[in-house]
Amino acid sequence: MKSCWFAFPSWHLVTTLFAVTAVAVTAQSSPASATMTPVDVDAGGTEQVAIGACGPRIRKPWELLLPLEKDIYLRAIARSMDDGYYIKFVEIHTEQMTTMEAHETCMFLYWHRLLLLGFENMLRSYGGEFSCITVPYWNYVDDNERYLTGQCRSMEDCSQILRDLGGSESGYEQTVTINGTPIGGTCVATSPLDHFCEASHLHGDQCRRCVPRGAWESTPFPPTTSVSSLARQLFATPTIAGVVANLEAGIHDTVHSALSGAMGFLEAPADPIFFSHHASIDLLHSIYYKCVVGNTVPIPLQQKLLDPRVYTNCPRRTPLQANVLDRNVLLPESSVLLRSGEDGVNPTSVFEQQNVLDPFFAALPSEYLSFSDVRDMGDFSYNYQMTGLLADLFTTCAGANVLSGAAGVGVPFRHLGTASNGSEASHGFVEAVIAPSEHSTGGWYSEALAAATNATAVESTTTDTSSNSLEAMEDVEKMTCVFYDECRGGVHDFSDGFRRNFHTTRSSPCSTILANIKSGRDRIRTPDWRPIFLRHMTCDSS
Repeated sequence: MKSCWFAFPSWHLVTTLFAVTAVAVTAQSSPASATMTPVDVDAGGTEQVAIGACGPRIRKPWELLLPLEKDIYLRAIARSMDDGYYIKFVEIHTEQMTTMEAHETCMFLYWHRLLLLGFENMLRSYGGEFSCITVPYWNYVDDNERYLTGQCRSMEDCSQILRDLGGSESGYEQTVTINGTPIGGTCVATSPLDHFCEASHLHGDQCRRCVPRGAWESTPFPPTTSVSSLARQLFATPTIAGVVANLEAGIHDTVHSALSGAMGFLEAPADPIFFSHHASIDLLHSIYYKCVVGNTVPIPLQQKLLDPRVYTNCPRRTPLQANVLDRNVLLPESSVLLRSGEDGVNPTSVFEQQNVLDPFFAALPSEYLSFSDVRDMGDFSYNYQMTGLLADLFTTCAGANVLSGAAGVGVPFRHLGTASNGSEASHGFVEAVIAPSEHSTGGWYSEALAAATNATAVESTTTDTSSNSLEAMEDVEKMTCVFYDECRGGVHDFSDGFRRNFHTTRSSPCSTILANIKSGRDRIRTPDWRPIFLRHMTCDSS
């Protein structure tokens, strides 16, 4: 990812200029309508549920949804495929100007946050039993824990959501041209994929009604989904720009690459798992925000704009065509660019009334500065139900201590022992929900981190505890990568095809770590770490 180097001399000047200048492309301006217009559908005999009666938007892990909730979600996706709305989200993600803003920039997280909300609004607009839908997230952190400890053998074997969304074996080898791009794989036609139409101009029997997938039943979990890697991705850097770069190069890219099929292309939204994958990344940012920013009362906007943990600015990969203040730079005040158009031809903004997706985006904020805190977005505030290792990470903020010297302007770090959820509720925040877990997991990580902390302290020539903590955290990730390499079938780098599809040249994090260790450029500082892992796991190669 390119570094975010652009800075204005005065944010007061920027705010004033934005008040009188049209910053975004004219086509990106929101229409006057302030309410979401539901899709005109026949609710049939289903129970009519008013959106206002849904309560807070709480996204849940797939495995904690009731069978009826899963069925409702999948039927809503099927209806949106039939009605032609679903394919428009594929068009958004592949439109040239849009994807250049959505990926490899400092706004990666906030851009996808808006996309998910628009998708949720679209599904909710069917009314009745669909009125309270939230996108379920994929808890691949706990799934990977089962993989690491030998309880399951592949991504599909370990993840209920992959199996419930049709898996990868019930199909046939086929190449499908999705929005103009040929994509091969096992074309799975279980519901709701048997409703998928690969282009806006196709209808009914003209559609292939299947989605290409990779060999999920034999694909190992990428190491970036382990708690040891996530701690580094979330807490090794004191700025939002660093976290965005770590998550995109880490868990985002490696999961897309591992799943392959449609998920290995920018046409990834063709597969419903895309939305659950990005809901998980969105959840991870909410953990970072809680642990690193940690405010229990609202932060004034001007203060957020000055806080590098919340906002930054960075160069655009492609300049806007209009001669506006943010033509070459993405700012918090910039309008979010989301455009759809079949094959990228004559794209229009989702905030334009002639775009069929406008009813689902019209009431949503259209500027990045509205998307920093999921708890504090007005009528569209939301949060997550967390369980297992994610709940542990959220409640303990293990690893965030490495940033203890990096607090932002005017916003102290949360004192976790005394923070009051009641304070958050009193200010109208939508709070996270912690679900009890029957499984005690992650013991290997705690033991390995303690050993790494001791080893780092012995070797260290500095008294900087945050620096030592970071080195210990990074050491455990190195151990995890080597364990994968020696005991879980190896570490897999990105293919040339994936790099080409996602316009990147980098390698996966563990591939880089292993290359550095094998070349002697780096090492694991903790002696005798392997017995720690083997107390909790078995080695497939032993």
